[in-house]
Amino acid sequence: KQWYQRRVAITAGKESHVSLRSRLYNVESEGRELTVTAEASPIQHSSMSGTLEEVKIEDERLKAARTTFGVHAVKLYQSYYQDHLGPDQTILTFKQSVSLLTQLDFKYYGDGKYPLSHYLRECVGTANMVSFPNFVQAISMSLNKPIPLGFKEGFEDMDLDHNDRLDTKEVFNMMKKVSDSSYSWADVEDFLDSMDLDSDGKMDYAEMLKAFYFTDD
Repeated sequence: KQWYQRRVAITAGKESHVSLRSRLYNVESEGRELTVTAEASPIQHSSMSGTLEEVKIEDERLKAARTTFGVHAVKLYQSYYQDHLGPDQTILTFKQSVSLLTQLDFKYYGDGKYPLSHYLRECVGTANMVSFPNFVQAISMSLNKPIPLGFKEGFEDMDLDHNDRLDTKEVFNMMKKVSDSSYSWADVEDFLDSMDLDSDGKMDYAEMLKAFYFTDD
């Protein structure tokens, strides 16, 4: 937790995404848009293959996630992200991510003017792939509830195999590097077990946010 607090403190001095996006938008030619064409197909989710009542419940969950942005909302968006992965695919492409964001009705930056695809491109640079932490970072910006960058960067530093999951070894190695305290393997296992909401033995990004960011959720 101390490491994350230091990480967030480092990024706190950076110019906010809101002010940066506003400045970039203002210097562009009026009416100019640099966007990625997203497919207009209706949103698909495993829960939407059920009855009309089940689809209605899922729609209500999506509405609630927009108004109450917390760990449960992040978990919901994570399930949509995972549902859109193809066979043998572990991470969405940039085009897939923009398409899914569009289907979830996240098309613009928080001010309603700047295309969200611009911000997502700045998150991933020239890479063609978008990890879930970058995906949900874009959502938080669209909702005007930005997650401090230190959380995403810290998670990416620990995720050595880039599978969007932290195992015991990854957390243990990082804690040894950044903490003055002496943690045992059992300490790390107990910590992960307490944060493991889906009982898969690992910590995903939503669970990390639950531990260090959405502490009141």
